Amino acid sequence: MVAGRVSADRALTLFVDHVTHVDCGVLDARLGLVGRTWLVDAELTGRRDASGMLFDFGPAKKQLKAQIDALIDHRLLVATQMPGLSLDGARLHFQPETGQPLDYSGPPAGVALIDSTAIDIATLEAWLTPRTAHVLPANVDALKLTLREEVIDGAHYHYCHGLKSHDGNCQRMGHGHRCRLAIAIDGEDRPDIAAAWAARWQGIFIGQREDQRAVEDGGRLRFAYAAEQGHFEMIVDAARCVVLDGPPTVENIADYLAGEVAREHVDHTVRVRAYEGVGKGAIATRG
Repeated sequence: MVAGRVSADRALTLFVDHVTHVDCGVLDARLGLVGRTWLVDAELTGRRDASGMLFDFGPAKKQLKAQIDALIDHRLLVATQMPGLSLDGARLHFQPETGQPLDYSGPPAGVALIDSTAIDIATLEAWLTPRTAHVLPANVDALKLTLREEVIDGAHYHYCHGLKSHDGNCQRMGHGHRCRLAIAIDGEDRPDIAAAWAARWQGIFIGQREDQRAVEDGGRLRFAYAAEQGHFEMIVDAARCVVLDGPPTVENIADYLAGEVAREHVDHTVRVRAYEGVGKGAIATRG
């Protein structure tokens, strides 16, 4: 029998992979409005308590997830020093390097204002960490957050939307997702078709027809609705919009794609597997 020595005073690090994943919209200098999904990993460094633990995994994940989600999940992330941006509270006007300008207004909870010239992973990690660390117990001395994109080998696209009837944060117009996409014809996977559709859907806004208001000058579309959290409005480049007859849920998105592909492949069975962020989505079949 070998006796092991354990020192509660020795610092160690606890890691929690995939504490949460966040779905948000981002203002991008080149593309304008872009949907993003990031997975978040955490490392906590400190000293063990009387129970021999730095922090119980259950409470650690729950508290970190709640704080991170509250800060950026289902929000529009805005770098306040970005060139081309005019900002007045939660009202903004943004001119990307290419394409039409974008206008947005909504309640403060719909946006996250970040003092930076751009939204990227390093900026978000540095911004999130001090705003999250305070929820941890006193024996945790340091927190490291790492954001990463889901590894997707095949087709993927990104979009933004808002669901006015949703009773949670999905009602916030301008949040978005980075998503897998799979399409099959007569039971045979067709990555070429999925890739072609994904290429067309890089950085689109998906709106509902009944929320569309007057067409703006310069080839832009205006969408507006009142939801439980407040009034939301966005004016976006019409060339980067998809307008559905129903709410832009993942179920309706999958069904819309299946219908469009079926029109190109008459007398065949089409199956679309569309994701909404990580690990969830909808399947629609036509034919």
